[in-house]
Parts: sequence; structure tokens; C-alpha cells
Amino acid sequence: MYVSPHVSVRAPRAPQPVAGDAVTGAADGADPDAAANAVAEKALAAQKAAFNLEAAEQAELEREREVLESMVQAQLKDEDEVMKKWIAMI
Repeated sequence: MYVSPHVSVRAPRAPQPVAGDAVTGAADGADPDAAANAVAEKALAAQKAAFNLEAAEQAELEREREVLESMVQAQLKDEDEVMKKWIAMI
């Protein structure tokens, strides 16, 4: 790859002013406690959503496991019947 010698290197950008508190996200003049509560509520809502998604996935996996287990039991029962008939023929 060829790089032109006339390409200038960009200087780093100057820091931009923040419109509020960087920690809580409170705007200038806003109550930092209210902003902190809003951030905490958002975090709690995200945590609840993640938990509900995980619980739903676990429930679906459990239902799937139960169906597979019942299918295996039915297959074993059928094989048992075939074996009994095979032995009866002897």
C-alpha cells in the first residue's frame, strides 16, 4: 500500500465541554439526586429485563428437556415391547 508523503497527521482534538455532571448525567442546574435516581432506575430496569429474558430461556430449555425425556421413555417402552414379543416367539 502506498501512502502519499503529503498526507498530514491529524492533531488530537481538544476536550469538549460536558453539558452536565459526567458521573450522574445531571444537566447544569438539575438536581444530581434525581439524575442519580434516574440512572439507578435505568440500571434496575435493564437488570430486570436481563433476568426475565434468562428466566424465559431457562423455562423453554426445561420444557424442551421434559419433551425429550418423555420421547426417550416412549422409545424405551416400545423397544421393551418388541423385546418381549421377540422372546415370546422363541
